Amino acid sequence: MADGYRSGGTPGGKWGCGVAALVGLPLLGFVILFSALGDCVPEAPCHHDLDWLLIAAALAVAAIVGFGSRAAINAIISRWHNGS
Repeated sequence: MADGYRSGGTPGGKWGCGVAALVGLPLLGFVILFSALGDCVPEAPCHHDLDWLLIAAALAVAAIVGFGSRAAINAIISRWHNGS
């Protein structure tokens, strides 16, 4: 305990989570804004509802970016430590 707190996560995991948040939060914000500002047809009743397919796609993109950057950063750090 003399050398301080050390978390259990890898550097790639920490950076991957941060990158996923930086990509996912604005993307989800745009999806919600897009759903709220949707166009209504004059003859039909207007129901502004969340588009769950777009939300699922935004979450999938954020997850892919997060896991991809995690794997890439861990691979780079592994190669750097091994000297190759």
